[in-house]
Amino acid sequence: MGWSAFRPSGLTHIDDRTCGGYTLLTPIGGDATFLIDENGKIVHYWKPDNFMPGYGYMLPGGRLLVRGQPMVENEVGIGEPAGGADVLLELDWDGNELWRWEHKTFHHDMAVLPNGNIVVPTWTVIPEDIAAKVQGGLEQDEIDYINSHPEHLKMILRGIGVGGRPRDLKGLMGDRLIEVTREGEVVNEWLSWKPFDTEKDVICPREFLGEWTHCNTVEYVEDGSLLLSFREISTVLKLSWPDGKVLWRYGFPAISHQHDPSVTPEGNILIFDNGVHHPVTAHTRVIEVDPKTNEIVWQYLPKVVYQLYCGHVGGAQRLPNGNTMICEGETGRLLEVTPDCDVCWEWCSPFRYKWKGVISAMIFKTHRYMANSTELTGMTFGKDGCDDYNTEWSLTKTIPAS
Repeated sequence: MGWSAFRPSGLTHIDDRTCGGYTLLTPIGGDATFLIDENGKIVHYWKPDNFMPGYGYMLPGGRLLVRGQPMVENEVGIGEPAGGADVLLELDWDGNELWRWEHKTFHHDMAVLPNGNIVVPTWTVIPEDIAAKVQGGLEQDEIDYINSHPEHLKMILRGIGVGGRPRDLKGLMGDRLIEVTREGEVVNEWLSWKPFDTEKDVICPREFLGEWTHCNTVEYVEDGSLLLSFREISTVLKLSWPDGKVLWRYGFPAISHQHDPSVTPEGNILIFDNGVHHPVTAHTRVIEVDPKTNEIVWQYLPKVVYQLYCGHVGGAQRLPNGNTMICEGETGRLLEVTPDCDVCWEWCSPFRYKWKGVISAMIFKTHRYMANSTELTGMTFGKDGCDDYNTEWSLTKTIPAS
């Protein structure tokens, strides 16, 4: 959504229908991951040395699994790769490094398996004979125009991208999903172009012809499968693991450039439908799909039209009381909505950081944790520095619940 530079930040609304709990967020371009309480105040944070976090979530016992990059010291321009590929860290509650893994083409997301191994997407070049058959993308005359007008290209790319990009890969890129052990050994892989049809699974006609699939989510499901989201072809897959068999598929034209599929307690699939290339005009929404019928059984659309819009990034999470947590990632606005689509909690990020040549308020996606969750049970809040952060970013105000 478009928003005023003078909008209030921090907690802007709370009422007694909120689920409560603690929200984990990582401002893009910053140097820390924060945990805020229901009043919007920072109660804990992780700030690894010489590290720029991009996205993380908690593990049992107060641990944080976070991807990011070594801190970029040199100025990065619009549309340029921000440093190298992503690094994956596991930190304890006090910020001590427990585990570190690096891979030159790792990107976006990560899923921890019950055996402790981790599944991540990595960029890889699609074989030329397959790449030559992939269809879709912008028409060549439009590409030629954009490439001949540098300022137009900069306008298009402002704020795009929330992670590292390989500098040395040439050709049409796809995704290689890999399972790695804590020792860094790759024990399984799956290539994203295997289940797709070059004639039917076309790149969106409003996208550059640089990536065919673009996996932005890897979510472990308790039945042993993985949920995967592919932005460029507007498709969500449920994949058995490790054999890589497609169990369920949902996508275009129902969704457009979606993010963050997850499973609800009822077994439905919650999807953040960015909707950037729906026909006529963009519409962002959150949908809940019954995978048995592919019918949408619930959706969040704001009651005042166009109040929600997020062209890329963003996410949604079903909460224990049936509410839904939504991250409008491009603007850094977080909201909790009831099943009746009423907003019962809202928090707007005050964080502004330089990111790829622009000032950014972006958050890739967030996670809400209850105080009695395995992630937070036994943890002590009030780390030194929280008060300083709250003061610096004007997060000290309190709003009574209505």
